Amino acid sequence: MQKTIFISGGAGYVGSKLVEFSLKKNLKVVCYDNLVYGKGSIQKFLKKKNFIFIKGDIRDKKKLKKVFQLYKIDFVVNLASIVGDKQCQTIPKTAYEVNFLGNKYLTEISKSKRVKKFVFASTCSNYGIVNPNEYADEKSELFPVSLYAESKIDCEKYLIDQSNKNFSVTILRFATAYGVSNRTRFDLTINSFTYEALKYKKLHIFAKETWRPFIHVDDMCLMILKVLDIKGSKLNGLVLNAGFTSNNFSKQAIIEKIKKNVKNLKVEYVDAIIDRRDYRVNCDKIYKFLKIKQNKSINQGIKEIIFNIKNKSIKERDIKNNLLDNNCKKLQQFYKY
Repeated sequence: MQKTIFISGGAGYVGSKLVEFSLKKNLKVVCYDNLVYGKGSIQKFLKKKNFIFIKGDIRDKKKLKKVFQLYKIDFVVNLASIVGDKQCQTIPKTAYEVNFLGNKYLTEISKSKRVKKFVFASTCSNYGIVNPNEYADEKSELFPVSLYAESKIDCEKYLIDQSNKNFSVTILRFATAYGVSNRTRFDLTINSFTYEALKYKKLHIFAKETWRPFIHVDDMCLMILKVLDIKGSKLNGLVLNAGFTSNNFSKQAIIEKIKKNVKNLKVEYVDAIIDRRDYRVNCDKIYKFLKIKQNKSINQGIKEIIFNIKNKSIKERDIKNNLLDNNCKKLQQFYKY
């Protein structure tokens, strides 16, 4: 029997790609999004028979209830969020409401409607700053240095409390994303560096020795769907670092990879630290449960960004709209700050 997946934030960077992957798996998709960044990312799905789009805000409890009354939802994946440190600083009150309260409302309704599995997209940013000689695992102390991470940690605590034998919750602490999607973000380290390298042939890099774990947007979707595929309750109540242990790199190492793909690139390293985050993450636990291998490397991610920019699949206008400062302006306009 065909299963139905509810994806909140389904028109976003990860969400629109998850919609694509879910339809390929013959899932019925209910995509819920308030379209801060428009409808372009899901345009190609609108006429597909297994795709239902509902425009709505995750804080709108009434509308969410209506949707869950209208459709029998088997799985919920909550991707609806104000993502990123600067984005959350730009609209702090709304960001916390969307990230925490919105998730709370969606959880309450999902639980009351006996949803089989609830997957929450959290972040490795929760670790903040980690001893440079160590890898953070799921038992490591959390050291949030932003409102974004704080809101995600509060969601995690709430969800763990809500999970029980009848309501299966899995929390995925995702690594920093990269790669091409149906709405490619250019406020992300690898995507942003690659675009700037290609356009200006020059990069100014702060804090080159700081580390991050990385994951391709396709791999994020494959992990989510694998969680939904696994029968039984062995993933219930689990927090999992969602990435690959071998995919932790310093900014300098990322630049070296970009240099191999962009000729005559000049790089200027600046010692000042704007972003305090510095962490490496161990992702062995998720591999133990999902047995999932990396599908797309950083080099592949860099190459596909370059290819899509060069052949105009990603237009300059779309890139500009998804750069960090413009992204923040868009949020201010949309939420009337």
